Amino acid sequence: MAKSSGKWSLQMATGGMVKYLPFSNEASSVITPDGRYCIVVLTHQMRIYFISTRQCIRTIDIDISKTVDIKFDPNEQNNVLLFQSSGEVIEVNWMDKSGHGVTSVKQIESSKPILSVIGVEKDYYYIISGKTDRKNLYSPHTRHVLRISREDFSIDELIEVEDVTRYSVSNDSTKVAFLKASHEVVIYDISHLLKEVSGEMNGDTDTQNLEYNKDYIPEQNKEVIVFPYKAPVTAIAISNNSIVALGTASGAIQVLYGGLVTDKPQRLLKWHIDQVKSLQFSSDGTYLLSGGLEKVLVFWQLDTDKTQFLPRLNGTIQRIQTNPNTDHYSLNLKVNSQGESQANQDEFYELLVLSSVDLVSRLSVNTIRPNIPTNVNLSLHKTKKKYDKAKSNFDSTKLRHDYSSKFLVHPKTKHLYFPSNAVIQAFDLVKNEQVFIQSAASTLPTGKVRSEIKLPDPSITQFAFSYDGEWMCTYDVLVSPDVDNLLSQDDVQYSLKFWKFTESQSQKGTNTNTKQGNWELCTKIIDPHGTSTSVLSISPAPTSTYSEPSFLTADNRGGVRLWRPRIPKEIYQTVKQETGKPQQTAWTLRKSYSGDQYASDAVDACWSEDGSIIIVGHENTLKLLNSQTFEEISKSIFNLPSLIDSRVRSLLMLGNILVVLSKTRITCFDLLKGKPTALSARVNTTIGGKNLLAVDSVKQIICLAVNYYSEQDGDFGIRSKILLFKPDSLEPIFEYHHDQGISSVSYSQSSFLLVDLNFRVAVISEPSHLSNLEGDSEEEDLVTGMNKALVQARATADLMSYRVPSKNLSHGKDTKTTDIDDSMKTRKTIDAHTFEPIFENLEGVRADSLFERIIKVIR
Repeated sequence: MAKSSGKWSLQMATGGMVKYLPFSNEASSVITPDGRYCIVVLTHQMRIYFISTRQCIRTIDIDISKTVDIKFDPNEQNNVLLFQSSGEVIEVNWMDKSGHGVTSVKQIESSKPILSVIGVEKDYYYIISGKTDRKNLYSPHTRHVLRISREDFSIDELIEVEDVTRYSVSNDSTKVAFLKASHEVVIYDISHLLKEVSGEMNGDTDTQNLEYNKDYIPEQNKEVIVFPYKAPVTAIAISNNSIVALGTASGAIQVLYGGLVTDKPQRLLKWHIDQVKSLQFSSDGTYLLSGGLEKVLVFWQLDTDKTQFLPRLNGTIQRIQTNPNTDHYSLNLKVNSQGESQANQDEFYELLVLSSVDLVSRLSVNTIRPNIPTNVNLSLHKTKKKYDKAKSNFDSTKLRHDYSSKFLVHPKTKHLYFPSNAVIQAFDLVKNEQVFIQSAASTLPTGKVRSEIKLPDPSITQFAFSYDGEWMCTYDVLVSPDVDNLLSQDDVQYSLKFWKFTESQSQKGTNTNTKQGNWELCTKIIDPHGTSTSVLSISPAPTSTYSEPSFLTADNRGGVRLWRPRIPKEIYQTVKQETGKPQQTAWTLRKSYSGDQYASDAVDACWSEDGSIIIVGHENTLKLLNSQTFEEISKSIFNLPSLIDSRVRSLLMLGNILVVLSKTRITCFDLLKGKPTALSARVNTTIGGKNLLAVDSVKQIICLAVNYYSEQDGDFGIRSKILLFKPDSLEPIFEYHHDQGISSVSYSQSSFLLVDLNFRVAVISEPSHLSNLEGDSEEEDLVTGMNKALVQARATADLMSYRVPSKNLSHGKDTKTTDIDDSMKTRKTIDAHTFEPIFENLEGVRADSLFERIIKVIR
């Protein structure tokens, strides 16, 4: 969807986060019965992936942030049903190539919110409804099993169970297990209801009894199992033959055997050392799969007590989905770092699809992971209470929490880099997928358990790229853990690191925009500005300043230091490659300015365009430094007037114009003319206001995002206004009201990129840099199709020459490309005869099937 105003347009480029379904058996996706396609739900988009190529072949933009379950429609094989908590049932044709897809929206008039769906048959929906608490989804509540007619949407209540904390549905949807607060499990057999889901009933079943039983659950189909209570239950699963598994907070798994007339045998499975987060049985019931905080997928063979393990996954395992009709497992991995520091942050999930045959990754779906310091939903809930109490005195322009985050665009690859705690995520906006995760600080490679959760991870607070993209500078903070009342528990360690971008061997000589590689640490400096002095800004030197890249760091006292690379000849033996560039480089301190005595978090610094002047902002004052001597320029030489009346947020240079953003104002000052420009306006910004301002130095344009509280149709939330200015005019050249707050703004290739609080990326650009957004619908479809075909072609380009992939994937993780000798490369001759079998029996063949045939031939 694109919005335009004048010469500029705004277009959403991503679809939000992977949608986690807390009560469903589905792991954010469903796989078609033939095992070829995976349909993934994001908060604002549905994606269809072709599993054999790992490529997204189709996207459908739709707001499904309130979706609680997803199922296939047995009446129409190309339709999936999205069930919303409010009762809406959205039918989507996932084969629709227009990108719209929604065929109908129907409403279930249920008095309780929908939690999940047991099954869908030709004439009925079978759902579970009930209330939930905002803070604890699994607190005791009454659960209702409802049967809803698809024709007239009449509702029949089949089951009501009180004090339910958790529940689970078997793979064939015939068994439902409810865990009650009274430490007992109630199992219901509803196989006589789901003819379409579980198959036709046996031939000897009495027809009259079948019709009679369709309206209620017979007492003999209910079973109650009491289990010994030792630890809180954190996960539950039930098999097709009524075996129940209970995962506990201590790590033990209790197995209860239902469906028996005699006393129920019970057993314990022990391997996990902390709480079990997810359980699921295989389709035949011979295996139990479990996962938890250890980031290890465990396979339990119930008959032999043998175990298998799949370790080192990318996050804690929150959901395990087995697909009865295909040989795939789907996992939801929580990729946030663990610990108390993460309690206020939003949760990000990865979808990982594994082959059940060899446990090799078939698909990995990740979205952008901006590091927002405040949980959006929880903070809005608290703010709304204050708003309801005093609407007349509520200032909607002053945000009470900081929702900003930081991201940068790499000058070479154009990948988006998002720092998140101890790692940096690189995201390809063209392919709409994660490229890699760069670990920028040391952490535990496995999951944290028990007391390890109290050990905080380092947090990357600042980072920047050199002007040529060859170097990256990061700054991370590590707080000592609050354990055992140590004297060092309040100590903070600061680390400044310099990274070299190393191009992959298989990619050398290719276009710079398609280069792949990795970052190698060259220099690490502990406490770069001294003990208890933190760095609040990193600025790369402009191209004209030095013959080599340089970085400027500014601390909380307004002091600045200049860092430049140097080859330590006495320590290292210089080793040169064919290009003559040294491999070993160390970064050292060259110049410094001490700053003031008092500390403040309102600090920023920037360079003039020619690199002759450094501007430093500290609290509400600005200072000019000579970049050669690092001495403050006297006011008698150049008198910089007071440009800000509040704490400084950001300083940027736009040619000869200094752009100053403070807590309450944005101002522009022409350094050559020595006077302010016409652009001066009042705004309200939070402490992260620096992330909401970006400039285009080529076209001389300023982009500013302003967030504010707003209530629309009873929905209280954060909205934003996006403004583009020329530095000499107060009249914006582009203005757009967005229905969600903006977290960060950055500039790349004549466009401005924005990340909103729905974790979507928006692109603001002139029409020449976008596809024909406002043109004819047929042209839009053609352009969209060509763009998607181009993405697919790029992704499979390695198949057409030498058969050497650009990267290897192992269990969803990117690994370094292995150098391959010329003798190992194999060419495949492609001519007209190669493609002859493709065009046989083309009648009725779809375009995507034709594409699959071509791929097979090329392979």
